[in-house]
Amino acid sequence: MKTIRIITIIIFSIFTVSCDRSGIFEEFQKATPWEFHVQVFNDDNMTQTVADAVVNIYKTKEDRDGNTNIFLTRNTGENGEAVFSLKDFEPGLDVQKSKGIYYVRVEKNGIVKNDITRYLLMNDGHTYHKIVLK
Repeated sequence: MKTIRIITIIIFSIFTVSCDRSGIFEEFQKATPWEFHVQVFNDDNMTQTVADAVVNIYKTKEDRDGNTNIFLTRNTGENGEAVFSLKDFEPGLDVQKSKGIYYVRVEKNGIVKNDITRYLLMNDGHTYHKIVLK
């Protein structure tokens, strides 16, 4: 019984001494800037990317359906991705006004795919939206 107490005290001491007490967490020191990645594929398995597809982002469904008032636009690169930064969504960096749902239209060679994003929080990191264009 005495041996178990000693082992417990040693383990507890190791955990207590090894904790970082600075109050600064490493994960917050290395924040990743927010980006919105639209990935375009031409197969259901999402293995074949589509380069040079036009990706338009709209603020309303009506604008997307009518292809009017384009908010943001990019062409996909060789990797089939169009990347938008936080500055693209809100040049003044007012994230509170930029958060929300956006409407996406992807087009290439007359093929059009309409979609809607999840609610974009625009926190640290990269948000991916995958679209199959066929």
